[in-house]
Amino acid sequence: MGAINKKSLFVLIVRLVLAGVFVMAALPKIEDPLSFTNSVTAFQVIDLDLSAWVALFLPWLELVLGLGILIPGIRRSSAALIGLLLFSFIALHASAWLRGLDISCGCFGYETGEPGTNYSWLIARNVVLLWFIFLVLRQDMRNNPAAPSA
Repeated sequence: MGAINKKSLFVLIVRLVLAGVFVMAALPKIEDPLSFTNSVTAFQVIDLDLSAWVALFLPWLELVLGLGILIPGIRRSSAALIGLLLFSFIALHASAWLRGLDISCGCFGYETGEPGTNYSWLIARNVVLLWFIFLVLRQDMRNNPAAPSA
């Protein structure tokens, strides 16, 4: 019984970390959508008009999903959508890295820092967060196998 409690506590901490990461990532982008639009555009995957829409929509989605992973009724759906976002972020970072782009990812707002984007760090961070999502989903499905996802 002690191992189950420790595992549940660990997954609770993981959910809190995921919620914190996504809420903290969303807030600066909500506050300054123009700077985030520049970050989205810098990936050179979509045009400026669509980048502006993504920059307006994505932070609110991150905020809702970050909070949603803490709410039992929508935890599974929120976790699955966060997993899709993380997979997309990994693909975008890998694409930018392979194309030799040196850009701010905009992950936590507009980041002006040292030159040279550390794509290996960004990808590794997102892989760890994706593993956290797997843990949350696995525990939720074990504890509530018949529960609807939303």
